[in-house]
Parts: sequence; C-alpha cells; structure tokens
Amino acid sequence: MSKTTIKAIREHFKDNGYEPKHDFKGLKYASNTLSKEVGIDAFKLLLLVIENRPIDSAWTHSYGFHTRKGRYLIEEFQNYYYEFKNN
Repeated sequence: MSKTTIKAIREHFKDNGYEPKHDFKGLKYASNTLSKEVGIDAFKLLLLVIENRPIDSAWTHSYGFHTRKGRYLIEEFQNYYYEFKNN
C-alpha cells in the first residue's frame, strides 16, 4: 500500500491530456485516506475514480459494471474528496 503525491497526480493528468477540473490536494487526501482505510494502493483508487479502471485484487468490476465493493470505494472516495474540499 503506497501513498500518492500531488506531483504524481499532476503528471498523470498531463501525460494523459486530461483537463484538470478537480482540486489535486483533495484528490490526494481522498486517495491516501481511503487507501489507509481499505489497504489498497492509493494511485489505483485514484484511477478507479477518474478513469474507471478496475482494481482486480479488489473485485471492483464484474462484466464491465461496478460491484458492490467498487461502488463503495467510489462513494467513499467522493465523500473524502468533498469533506476535504468543504473544509
């Protein structure tokens, strides 16, 4: 389980040509906080949310749809992101 940094998030957005619409500090906070809680790599959690990339070890997708765990991870990520953003 590793943490992610603002630099890594910024580089990923730049490398993939994404237009940043979100607060990088909030994304970092949500990724790292949820990662610590569930024991999944923080950057993989970030990719689940921004790219809908499956996390095979966590069974987040089944036949292209989110599983219960996938929905839980996305909702918790969003909760942490908006908790940070509203403080």
